[in-house]
Formats: sequence, C-alpha cells, structure tokens
Amino acid sequence: MPEPQQPGPLFLCGGSEEPGPRDECPNALHDHPLPSGYTDAFEAAGARTRKGWHSRRCPDCNLYGWVPPLTTTT
Repeated sequence: MPEPQQPGPLFLCGGSEEPGPRDECPNALHDHPLPSGYTDAFEAAGARTRKGWHSRRCPDCNLYGWVPPLTTTT
C-alpha cells in the first residue's frame, strides 16, 4: 500500500495594490490600470464599480478600460 502524500506548500495570492502595466494604447481609458494580481484586480474592480466607476470598451484598441465617476461640486 502506498504511503499517503504530504500536502505541498499553500500559496495565497493577493495583497499587492500596485497597478499592473498600462496598456500601450494612448486612450485615457487606460490611465487607471487594475492591480496585476487576479484576486486584487477582482476586488479593486468591485470597489470601483460600487463607487460609480464604469468599464468601457476602448474605440482605439478594443480592450476595456475604466472611466472614473463624474464629480459635481455644489
């Protein structure tokens, strides 16, 4: 009977809020890149959506980028 295998190391991803690389496209949609890690990007995207940000497709490169919410001063 084979011996039970020991579990390998457990790696948790996340914890880096540094933005990932900016796309080569000069359109302003790409001025706000998400963090480079998958989990961090998912959480940052959710936070942006809750704060009124919108994700739009870039007319120049066809990739998605972020539009910050409009701010009004009253």
